[in-house]
Amino acid sequence: MRPHARRTAFIAALTLSIAGAFAFPVLAQQRALPDDIHADSMARLPYVKRRDLDAEGQAIFDMLPGQLPNGSVSGPLAWPAYNPGVAKALLDLHNAAVATRELDDYERELAIMVACRETNYMLEWDAHKRSALKAGVPESVLAVVRDNRSLQGLSERDATIIHLGRQLYRDKRVDSATFAAAVDQFGNKGVMDMVAVMNTYAVSGFFAITVDERVVTSELYNH
Repeated sequence: MRPHARRTAFIAALTLSIAGAFAFPVLAQQRALPDDIHADSMARLPYVKRRDLDAEGQAIFDMLPGQLPNGSVSGPLAWPAYNPGVAKALLDLHNAAVATRELDDYERELAIMVACRETNYMLEWDAHKRSALKAGVPESVLAVVRDNRSLQGLSERDATIIHLGRQLYRDKRVDSATFAAAVDQFGNKGVMDMVAVMNTYAVSGFFAITVDERVVTSELYNH
C-alpha cells in the first residue's frame, strides 16, 4: 500500500472513532462509570476545544484528523492534542512509520494489533481490526493476541511479531534469541521499522491509559 493510501486508511479509522464518540453518552447511562469519567469523551479529561488554544495551537489543530462538529478533536490524537506540538509530532511519527516498505500490510497490521493489545488500547484495536483482517491476518491469530494465548502452532512470522511486542512492552527487554529471529525474518531496518510502528500506537495507548479512556463496546473491554 502506498503512503497516501495508508494515510487515507488512518483517517478512515479515525472516522469510525468519531462516529462512536456520539454513542458514548448513551452507553454511559447504561452502566455505572467512575465519577471522574466525562460523558462526552468517556475519559478523565474532556476533549480539547479549538477555541481554548492559542493561535499557534489552532494552526496545528486545524491539520489534525479526528475533528468533531463541536470544535474538539477525538481519536488517537485527542489526548496528545492538549499539547498541539506533541499531537503533530505523533502524527508525523505515524505517517513516517507506516510509510515503510520494509514491512508488508500483514506484518504492519499485526504489529499494530500487538501494540494495541499490550497497551489495552481499545479504540485503535477496534478501528484496525478490519484492516488487519483485510491484510490477511487470520481471526485465529488475532484471538491469540487478544486473549494472550500461547504462540504454539503459529507461523514463525506471526510468533516472532507477537513475541517481540510482548517482550518489548511486558518485559521491557528483548532477548538475543527474539532479536535474532526478528532480524532473520524482517532484516535490520525491518525490525526497527516494526518497533516504530508499534510505538506510534503504543504512545497513544499510554495516553488513553492515563485518562482511563473507555470504549465499553470494545471486544477488549472484558478481556
